[in-house]
Amino acid sequence: MLKDSDAFPVIHSIIPHAYNIKRPTLQGSLRSVFIAKSIDGHFVCKFNHKDLAQKNEIISKTMLSDGINVPDIKIYNEGGFFIEVYRLIPGKTLYEHIGNGLPSEKIQYVYHDIVDAFIKMGSLPTKALDGLKCSRTDQVAKANITDTNNRIIAAICSKAIKTVNNGDQAHKGLYHCGITPKNVILNDACQFKAILDLDEAAIADKNYAFGMMVAKYQQLGQNINDLIDYYELKSGKKLNHKKVQRIANITNAGKSILWHISHLTKTK
Repeated sequence: MLKDSDAFPVIHSIIPHAYNIKRPTLQGSLRSVFIAKSIDGHFVCKFNHKDLAQKNEIISKTMLSDGINVPDIKIYNEGGFFIEVYRLIPGKTLYEHIGNGLPSEKIQYVYHDIVDAFIKMGSLPTKALDGLKCSRTDQVAKANITDTNNRIIAAICSKAIKTVNNGDQAHKGLYHCGITPKNVILNDACQFKAILDLDEAAIADKNYAFGMMVAKYQQLGQNINDLIDYYELKSGKKLNHKKVQRIANITNAGKSILWHISHLTKTK
C-alpha cells in the first residue's frame, strides 16, 4: 500500500499550495487516491501505473470532447510515480445515495442517464488508443487483478475476458467496463453528474461492457431487461441479450470469488 510519507511530498511538488491532504472516505482496493485542498480548489490525485495513467488521460480527453462527463485528467511523472490529477467533481456517489435510502425508481432514472453516456461511448474513435499497452479491456484487467490478487489469477481472467471480447468489429467501442455506484457522481437533486475512475475504460465489445455495467444493477435487485430495452430504444441498435445476462452473472460470481481470495490472502 502506498504510504502517506511517500505520497505527500509528490503531491506538494505538483500542487505547491496543497493542504489538508487525505484519503477519501470510499477507498479502492489499492488505496492510491488522495484529495488535496489548495488555494485553487480541491483536487484528486491518483497514483497509478504508467500505462494505465497514459491511457486514462487520453480517454478523458476523448470522452469529454464527445460530451461524456468524466474527470479532466492530467498526468505527471514525479518522484518515480505516475499521478493522475483532476479537479474534484462535487457531489456524492450513487453508492452513498443508495446507502441513504435512494428509492428504486430514482436508481432506474440514474441508470437511464448512464446508458445515455454508454451509447455515446459506442461512437468514440478506438484509434485514440493505438500503440498503448493498456488499450484493450483484457490488458486493463490483467494490470488491475495483478495488483489486487496475483499474476496467475490475472493471466487466467485476462485470457477469459479476451475470449469474450472477440467478435464483430462493429460491436467494438471505447467503453467504460467498470461503471458501478461507487464511481458515479450525483448532484444534490440525485441526478446523474459524472462517471469516475477510468481505469476500466478501454476498447471492448459493447455486449461485454453492457453486461459489466448491469451486473451491479442486477445486484441491486433491478431487472436488467429494463436497461436493455432502454438502450435499444434510445440507440436504435440491438444487444445480445443472452450474452449480456451471461456476462452479468459471471461478473457477479467472479467478483465474489476474487474478493474471497483477496481477503484470505490479506489475512494470512
